Amino acid sequence: MAKRKTKPRVKGECIIPTRPPTSALRSTLIETSPYEEREVIEYFESESSRDPKGPATVEHLELVKSEVVWGREHKVWDVYATDGRWWVMTEPMNLYSQEHFPSLDYILSFHIGLMARVAARESRQARAKNSELFAAAFRRWEQAAEAIDLAKEAEDFQAVGMKCRECLLTFARAAQKDVSTHKRTDTPPPKRGDFVHWAELIAEHAASGARAKDLRKYLKDGSSNAWQLVNWLTHTSNAIRHDAELVVAATGHYFYRL
Repeated sequence: MAKRKTKPRVKGECIIPTRPPTSALRSTLIETSPYEEREVIEYFESESSRDPKGPATVEHLELVKSEVVWGREHKVWDVYATDGRWWVMTEPMNLYSQEHFPSLDYILSFHIGLMARVAARESRQARAKNSELFAAAFRRWEQAAEAIDLAKEAEDFQAVGMKCRECLLTFARAAQKDVSTHKRTDTPPPKRGDFVHWAELIAEHAASGARAKDLRKYLKDGSSNAWQLVNWLTHTSNAIRHDAELVVAATGHYFYRL
């Protein structure tokens, strides 16, 4: 009696289909965002154009994950390009090779951590108008901001206040070059180290005229408040990190507005 032929047994309840060609993947998407896709494509191809091996083009892309961390939404795009597959992350945008970072959750954590470090570093760098004129003041502010990271004792935080104090004085001395006092010939100019009165003259110079009355008052109040804070910190024997961070922020806020 001839043996009956049997079909090969399939392990499991289903057969995993083979991967469809990249050109066919587009038809499988239900919802797309043309504007966001165009932004990702333009970013990827712009970055790719700098590659010494030659530029690559996008063949297909999909939004595969969106997660909100600390109030900021991060989106992960799976990008199929002529030179391989990539992750493109948003907020801010950056790309990573899937060959080196195959795990989606890992690369999302890596991206968020990396961008947090970049943001922290940038927050310690001064950017404002007339950077050459106020370069010395800005550098002192950066040194005060950097000192917070190394501070441990109350004396360290007091030293941050001293750096901010010197920053404001240096800023006022530099700004004096642009402040004209010839219209007030009956009143001698303030002493070189008199920050509060020089700050008032700077405010009148930067926001002159009747229409800028409220702005002028804001600048004067801001300079006075910043000066009081930095002096308070330098004499606070139980200063803590939060105190130093507040003073650094107030100092930077003042001269960024001028």
